[in-house]
Amino acid sequence: MTKFLLLLWLVSPAALRAANDATPLIFTLGDKEVLRVAASDMAKRPNARTIEIFDPAFKKPKKYRAVPVKDLLTAAFGGAWSENALGELFFDALDGYRSHAKVSVLMQSGGMIAFEDLDAAGWEAIPNKGMTPAPYYLVWTGPEQKPKSGYPWPWAVVGVKMAILEDEYPNALPKGAGPDSAPARGWAVFKRSCISCHSMSGHGGTVGPDLNAPRGITRYQRRSFLKKFIKQASAFRHTKMPDFGELEPKELSDLMAYFDHMSDLHGTK
Repeated sequence: MTKFLLLLWLVSPAALRAANDATPLIFTLGDKEVLRVAASDMAKRPNARTIEIFDPAFKKPKKYRAVPVKDLLTAAFGGAWSENALGELFFDALDGYRSHAKVSVLMQSGGMIAFEDLDAAGWEAIPNKGMTPAPYYLVWTGPEQKPKSGYPWPWAVVGVKMAILEDEYPNALPKGAGPDSAPARGWAVFKRSCISCHSMSGHGGTVGPDLNAPRGITRYQRRSFLKKFIKQASAFRHTKMPDFGELEPKELSDLMAYFDHMSDLHGTK
């Protein structure tokens, strides 16, 4: 009986939240930490609730305990955070993935930080990813609020930072490119679809390789191949890289122009 009670305690929600408390969610503004909140803190918040969503990572309905991300952002950055029209929120994950979203997106209702999976003791593993969404997972409750529609769904989140993307990643900017030039348009594509995983000249995500250091990617890979690979990486090999079938031919050509521009700009070969 004692062992049975001990097992119940080990898998109880309180025990699982206590395990998550070892990795709090840290909010920063610039280089300054402004809030540190753990799963047990979120559970005590008056706006904590049970949500049921169709989870695109699991491709099935899921139930979580969660708190509105807007409320946490207000607690961290103050009531005026939503007035930062140029600002973006960066979500740092344990695996190096770094998603971002404009303040205007995070202002919308529907964004929730999940701190407990109600469908599994602990957290259910994400299919084919070799990890769970723990300790914190940004999800959305709106039926149209999906990743391909511009709403980030990062899992294993441990940090949230408010910054301006151009200030955060200056090495990735296509300096010298005209406002409506192909490299500038390619930079817009790279910001939207690539920089969460890939860095450019040392600035960006760390899941995938840097695309301009020490050599620019269009210096050693044919552009025709790169376009096909970006469009459907899964057709070439088993990879963490998702397919970007939604990218139009013009967007892919602009992305190649951005790669060329950055290689010339930084003098890579």
